[in-house]
Amino acid sequence: MTMPGDREIAQSELEEIRQRANRFQSIFANSTLGIFQSSLEGRFLMVNPAFARILGYDDPEDLEKSIQDIEHQFYHDPGRRSEILAAIEGKEGVSKFETEVRRKDGSLITCAMSIRAIRDDGGKVIHLDGFIEDVTEAKLREKDLRERSENLSREVRRLRASFRDRYRLGKIIGKSAVMQAVYEDMLGVAGSDTSVIVYGESGTGKELVARGIHELSPRRAAEFVPVNCGAIPEHLLESEFFGHKQGAFTGANTDSIGYLDRANQGTLFLDEVAELRLDMQVKLLRAIDDGVYFPVGDSKPRKSDFRLITATNSNLREMVKNGKIRDDFFFRIDVVPIDLPPLRMRREDLPLLIDRFLRDITKSENPPVLPGPVLEALYKYDYPGNVRELQNILQRYLAIRKLDFVGFFDEEQGPHPYPTSYEGMPLQESVTEYEKSIIEKCLAFHQWNRSRTAKVLGINRKTLYSKMKAHGLIAPHYGAK
Repeated sequence: MTMPGDREIAQSELEEIRQRANRFQSIFANSTLGIFQSSLEGRFLMVNPAFARILGYDDPEDLEKSIQDIEHQFYHDPGRRSEILAAIEGKEGVSKFETEVRRKDGSLITCAMSIRAIRDDGGKVIHLDGFIEDVTEAKLREKDLRERSENLSREVRRLRASFRDRYRLGKIIGKSAVMQAVYEDMLGVAGSDTSVIVYGESGTGKELVARGIHELSPRRAAEFVPVNCGAIPEHLLESEFFGHKQGAFTGANTDSIGYLDRANQGTLFLDEVAELRLDMQVKLLRAIDDGVYFPVGDSKPRKSDFRLITATNSNLREMVKNGKIRDDFFFRIDVVPIDLPPLRMRREDLPLLIDRFLRDITKSENPPVLPGPVLEALYKYDYPGNVRELQNILQRYLAIRKLDFVGFFDEEQGPHPYPTSYEGMPLQESVTEYEKSIIEKCLAFHQWNRSRTAKVLGINRKTLYSKMKAHGLIAPHYGAK
């Protein structure tokens, strides 16, 4: 006999089962994932609305009636079902697959499937439960990215093969090891939109590097917009960069576009970027991040899709420490640094540069031959003004037939490339002092970055560190890099 208390317990348990069933039914009906149950014979026993929508059917009943043979009506490749069944048969738990399936209209989509084999007490599979998700768009994006990456890799390989060991890249001339390293850096960043900063002394050709990257990039058909940040009057900075609306200020008689407008789809090159005021750095940050900015006097935002390249001859890390450069602005622009060496560190490029400048100045393919003493003096000089100074020296020489050096110059012996204090030193001591001088100058130029310095000097990082210790050239305030 069933006691009243037992009936109440049974009714309570039954009610709990109903509530759980209702919850599961709600999940089944409202899930954005397709849920299905199929028989081993190849029929869908149950599907949820999302599953029907993914396959283009009006409702679950429409799908269950229409697909009588999963192997041939559902799978694009009929053999795929057998492969999946074989994989599931010997495995406990959920198995995951990606496969192409056919929609109601005959079109194909790529789906990710998670399937579990449901077994009886004897371990025999009785049906399959699973989830399905349409990943067609994700796979297409993945394929597009992969193809673009492969195309970019092929283009970089082609460019590297084309320019390897060449004497120039674009309008940049030089066959030295340090310039080959610059060419490699340029080729490495040309295919992306990554921000690049070119470090180098005045006159080394930083704008030529920036323009060369632009001309090698997918943006080469659009404009390259050079901006000398140190030459713009402070009261015109915003207007020059962002443009302005008519009447925005006294003298704004018409609407005017700014550098960001002009650089849309192209490259914006900010030379002497260290000259930008802190408040202007803040205003440029958003434009660098997402291209959005406001012209002066306009409340409507504009957007520009530009690639940013900057250049400086300053130590930006020190300027960040001194509060002259915002750290967030620094990290936006100093993503990929390219170090352009001074001319005194690539003297082997002098013959090529002299020949090129003589041809350009005389506009002749048969330029005059310089006398031996003149060439010797040119090879000894240190060129504090770098390539630009060499060009000016040659122009003056061709005009007045006299060398005119800005640096230390002895009328009889010519310019001195090394300190005269080496005179009278034993050979080994002179070599040691000269090595120390070269390493110290190179380290200072590269802001004591050992990896870059070692690369330029053609030695490994460990060797460089040993030589630094031997010469007492450790600079803790820069940090080890």
